[in-house]
Amino acid sequence: MTAFQEHMRRAGERALESLPAPLRPEIYVISFRIWRHDSLDWRRPYLAIGYNTESEVRRVLAERGHPASDPGEVRWSYAYWPLNETTGVVGHGPEPADDPVGAALHLAEIKELGLWYEDFDDPDDGRAEGDEVDEVDGEEQEARDDLLISHFDDACLDLARHLHTSGKLTQVLGRPVPVLPFDMYRAEDLDRLAEAANPPEVIVDYLAWARAQEG
Repeated sequence: MTAFQEHMRRAGERALESLPAPLRPEIYVISFRIWRHDSLDWRRPYLAIGYNTESEVRRVLAERGHPASDPGEVRWSYAYWPLNETTGVVGHGPEPADDPVGAALHLAEIKELGLWYEDFDDPDDGRAEGDEVDEVDGEEQEARDDLLISHFDDACLDLARHLHTSGKLTQVLGRPVPVLPFDMYRAEDLDRLAEAANPPEVIVDYLAWARAQEG
């Protein structure tokens, strides 16, 4: 396990521990929103950890005025979830104070793996005085971006599986619930990420809904 993975695990555990106690019986999903400090800068990702509740599903359905129109969509589509995650931001969050330790660990790791590249249009490109410049062409940058995406996905999936296998989810919520990672720019990856993040029995309902949408 890398230092960054270890940091992710501890941050994820703290996020669960901070879930409001009165809401815990109603929480049916933990959301893992994968995003970036700048939406298309794959070098600086972060994970925002949130949740949704049964009462929030009922509220949204009632507001729409059609309680039986598509309860599955309201329940399982991130488009209807609250995205004001207050339980935890890990990595290169939108604010410098979000997780400076995690951001530094992630940056050091991707540099060690040879995934970092320079962006000379970016005034905060991570270079320090005397650093060797790693300039890449468009094709090489695209290849590194793909690896950067996979690298951060792997860290998020490791965290999700850890929360299941360590028993932390069950300890905090009293039962296992799905952990659903999503990236709003990568809808095609949602089912794959969900399956990789959870034991099969935990995401039966989610996958049934998701696959019904494909048909």
